[in-house]
Amino acid sequence: MKIATKTLVSLLIVTVLTIGNSSFASATSGSGSRSESRIERVTRRHDRKLELHASILGISTDQLREELKTSDFDQVLKKHGFKTREDFRTAMAGKIKDELKNRGWSDEKIQKVIDSRLARMN
Repeated sequence: MKIATKTLVSLLIVTVLTIGNSSFASATSGSGSRSESRIERVTRRHDRKLELHASILGISTDQLREELKTSDFDQVLKKHGFKTREDFRTAMAGKIKDELKNRGWSDEKIQKVIDSRLARMN
């Protein structure tokens, strides 16, 4: 995965916030029917090449792009074994933690960064 470590940390923090706080997850970036949740907006920005999404689903980025052309993301998730987006977000948090560990981060360091960022947000 070629996503920068700092970006992975940001994605992990937003994902952890989303999993732990349903009001954060449902907060929208705008009004109207085309509004989307914050986690979707952040992941769309930081995972533009769909590397993270494809690795969680166990498929290639090209295959994911092709599937997204013909169906929406929820249908793709169900096709690959995820019942809800929340299940996918939980898997995303685990995948990001594993990637950070592969880059030399310890569980303690990951938790320390998450706790310090959460403290600043409250």
